[in-house]
Parts: sequence; C-alpha cells; structure tokens
Amino acid sequence: MELAIEAENLTKRYGDFVAVNDLELNVKHGEFMGLLGPNGSGKSTTLKMITGLIWPTSGTVRIFGTDVSQHREALSRVGCVIETPEFYMSFTPSEALQYVGRLYGLSEREIAIRSRDVLEDVKMWEWRDKPIQKFSKGMRQRTVLAQAMLPNPDLLILDEPTSGLDPRGMIEMRSVLSELKKRDMSMLISTHMLKEVSEMCDSVTMIRNGNLIASGDVNELIMRYAEQSKKRIEISIRTMNPIADSVLKDISSCQGVYDIQPMGDYEVRIQFSGSLEDQSVIVDLIQAAGLKMVAMNEKGMDIERLYMELTKGGEANIR
Repeated sequence: MELAIEAENLTKRYGDFVAVNDLELNVKHGEFMGLLGPNGSGKSTTLKMITGLIWPTSGTVRIFGTDVSQHREALSRVGCVIETPEFYMSFTPSEALQYVGRLYGLSEREIAIRSRDVLEDVKMWEWRDKPIQKFSKGMRQRTVLAQAMLPNPDLLILDEPTSGLDPRGMIEMRSVLSELKKRDMSMLISTHMLKEVSEMCDSVTMIRNGNLIASGDVNELIMRYAEQSKKRIEISIRTMNPIADSVLKDISSCQGVYDIQPMGDYEVRIQFSGSLEDQSVIVDLIQAAGLKMVAMNEKGMDIERLYMELTKGGEANIR
C-alpha cells in the first residue's frame, strides 16, 4: 500500500537537547493517524520536519514516495495547519482564501470554485463575507482548515486543531473532520485529546519526550497490550436466539477466555485477554451455532487507558 508519509529515523536536536529522537512514522494512503503525546512531547516539532518548516538533524521524510528534502514539490499534495493560525483580521474568509489561492498559483476561476467547496465543507459559507475579527475561535479554526483544504490536497496535516476551543467548538471541528474521513484523503493530526483519536483515527503513533512509545492500528494496539500485559477486557455478546450450554462450553475453551458468565438466555459476558484473532474465533463459533448476533461490546481497555499506561514511564514494547 502506498504511504502518504514515511518518516525514517527522524531526529531533531537543539544543542544537547533532543526534541525528537529517531522517530519512525508511517501514514498509509487514505488513513487517518493520530500523533498522540503530552504537551512538550515533540509533536509540533515532528510536524514541522514533515512539512519542511524545519530541517531534521538526521532522518528522511517522504511524501507519497518523494523525498521532501530533495523535491520540495512533494509538499504540493499537502495541506497543513501548524501551531496557532494567524490571519489578517480585517479579511473575510473569501478574501483570505483568494490571497492563499494566489500564493498557490491558482486561477481566479479555480479560487472561486474551490473557495465555495471548502467553505461549505467547513460550514462557513454563510460567513464568507464577514470579517474574521468578529469570529469565535472555533469559526477561525474552521476558516484556517478551509485554507489548508483549498489546493485540494491528498494529505492533511493538522496540529491540535481543537486546542483552546470550547466544547461546542470541539464538537463542530470533529464533525467537519469526520466528514473528511469519508473521502479518499490521508490525515495526520497531532493532539493530546484522546477523544479525537478514538472517534476519528484509524491508527495512532504515541510519543513521549521525543521518543516513540507505540504505533499501529488503534484496536490492534489495545488488544496487543491487553494480551502482553495480561490485562483483561470484558466482551458482552447479545443474540436474537437463546445461547445453548454447548456453545457456552465451546466459548469457555477458546484461547484468551478467562471466565464466561451468562446474562439470561440471550446474552453472555466474557472476561478476555487474547488477540483479535482469538476474538474472531469466538465470533465464528457463535455464527457456526446458527446464532444471530445483534450486539458485541467491549469495555475495560480503551485508548485512554492504553495511553495512560504507556506514558506513565519508560517505553513500551508494542511496536
């Protein structure tokens, strides 16, 4: 699969201080990845190196297979918002996009068409002729997202897009980003907001003090850590028809099952610490028994608990 971003051995030093240390980061085409870490962990520095705003001390960044240090035109496929966006506050969104469009070398017709498209995408079209200085922070964030989307990029790189927003602003921004997820677009979003990762991202890369802690598919990381650490999750399965004792016995003998508890005739709760493959065996057993499964829920280990476990000290060996 083509990689939208391929960062190898990415390192940034400022004298004796190592801001990012030998980081490996891969974002697949069409994937939404969360770059997760505490404040000061090196997230913004990483994004600046990927987008060419600063040069790495060592390492390589490729955008859709092209080395950014050798071919700056690779960044033409990227839309980005790094750190706190700034505007000419007397501009309207339409004027701001026209200015940015000219910087990209777009024609007046292209600017007009793309401006309407992106302002509608971020739900700012009705405000297109209002001065930005009158906007709330959430509206300004959506306007700067429109700027990043103007050249119709294949890859979006966003640095904490909901930072400083009130709850309503966060919900509005997440709604916009969730809509973008339905398109054939790749995105790398840095954040320390766990809800953003769990709601929007397919994969996550966690860093702490500039070091990689864990990287991979969100659900696979959760299951892998639960398996390695012997931490259990609870799986609740509900069916339309009664679950026979023979099926319960078969489930109890599956790899990773510690305990099984029927909750009436149509539901069972399983204490589980196994792999996704082990979990799929349970699903296969239920389906082979002719049962119609209407719900399957997990609780116990989630992205929040995983993050708290992995960032409390040291590096985790779940690459």
